[in-house]
Amino acid sequence: MVCLLAETGSMRATSRQMNLSAPALSKSLREIEQAIGAPLFVRTTRGLLPTADGEEFVRSARVVLRHLDGLSNSKARSAGPTRSRTLRIGTAPFVAWCIIPEILRRLADKGDPPRLHLVEARIVALADQLANGELDAILTLFTPEALHVLDTGAFGLDQIYTERMLIVEGAGGRAKRGAASWQMLERANWILPPATYTQRLLVQRAFLAARRLPPEPVIESINIPAMLNMVKAGLGITAAFHCTVQDDLARGRLREVRTEAELPPVPIGLAYRKSTADIQSLHAIRDALRTHVAADSPRTAKARGGARAR
Repeated sequence: MVCLLAETGSMRATSRQMNLSAPALSKSLREIEQAIGAPLFVRTTRGLLPTADGEEFVRSARVVLRHLDGLSNSKARSAGPTRSRTLRIGTAPFVAWCIIPEILRRLADKGDPPRLHLVEARIVALADQLANGELDAILTLFTPEALHVLDTGAFGLDQIYTERMLIVEGAGGRAKRGAASWQMLERANWILPPATYTQRLLVQRAFLAARRLPPEPVIESINIPAMLNMVKAGLGITAAFHCTVQDDLARGRLREVRTEAELPPVPIGLAYRKSTADIQSLHAIRDALRTHVAADSPRTAKARGGARAR
């Protein structure tokens, strides 16, 4: 219950998942907090947030649940052949949206796909969960901040490819021929995630490298599909990973804003605990992603050429 509250940040969502009434859930939470002698959550405008005691409790609870899951799978294996254990894999939201479905489809075509529990979160939070044993692997961005946590002998780090970051506008935008200057883009209406997100950081660094002030967004959101829909509606421009916009670019719903210097590509890879029992399933996921990237490369190159021709 406490783990679900931390993951959803919502009493309503947790009560629905647990088939409990809201009053029963509140009563149970109060009893736990009384037993511990400290509040585990605080209410904010964004929902429930764990206190310092709550974060410590959740970390310990996740470790316990993971061991229980391992015991359950061990018992099932002793009873006879069964499907592989559930892998807990952390991903960035855009990876879960654009990449994971295709990987699972490829694995399903080959036979029995792994059972997954996906955890979507920021990269540094995922790296911490992997280091604490709460996750088996993460398939996400290899940012310097993440590598600082993961670059130890305990983890396998397989960089698989790099994802381009593009600046895009709606189909009815006013993009001129040739590359847009950072001075011109400084005056644009930007739709961006909060300041600590990778997309925003790359935009900020590009402006600073051009000796321009980074833009303050007119709309700020962490929801990628919502941001792209706002761009399509002509409300502004944004920076987006190529895989999230390639179909819209190919169909003419978005178009790329060419710049004086491209935003740097971001490494994508699989980081995993070397001690994970089901290492073969993790390698299968890695290999499926490599196959997907190799198969998608010709289509991506063709789409880029078509977009520039338009």
